[in-house]
Amino acid sequence: MRKHFKTILLCLILLIGISSVFIHPYGNVKAISKASSNPVFAGAQIEPQISGILQRSCQNCHSERTTWPWYSYVAPVSWMVESDVRDGRSHFNMSRWDEYNTDDRIQILAGISTMVRNKEMPLPQYLLLHRDAKLSAADIDLIYQWAQGERKRLKAEQKRDQIPTPATEVPTH
Repeated sequence: MRKHFKTILLCLILLIGISSVFIHPYGNVKAISKASSNPVFAGAQIEPQISGILQRSCQNCHSERTTWPWYSYVAPVSWMVESDVRDGRSHFNMSRWDEYNTDDRIQILAGISTMVRNKEMPLPQYLLLHRDAKLSAADIDLIYQWAQGERKRLKAEQKRDQIPTPATEVPTH
């Protein structure tokens, strides 16, 4: 009887483990990543060095170019990872940058500046398994300077677009 119990329990655990791969309580976040070919920060003025830092440290949660490690397919860890990615994308999505209006971009850049400068991003739990995502003091400064500069550029562009152009007069003869 005890042998059958162990076999049944093992089969039950295996069945739950396999079926958990197909359960996505936060929606199928992975499907969006596989289907997306959107570039990150399309339309932003960003230097390759800063783009590389953002890709290394931010892209997995804040874009549709997420790299899904093996453990992101095993529940319940997969649910936590999918939840974190969904939440990250909801705050801002680097793959959808060109879809944000100027005011939203300015606000997102302010948030990036603050969160990075205060070392609130990347999240500590993310850094536990992704040590290469840790931002150095130089990385933080580069991101901060870029975000501030991009905000100023967007504000100047916005201001320029709001200046009414004088109507041109047609000379009469």
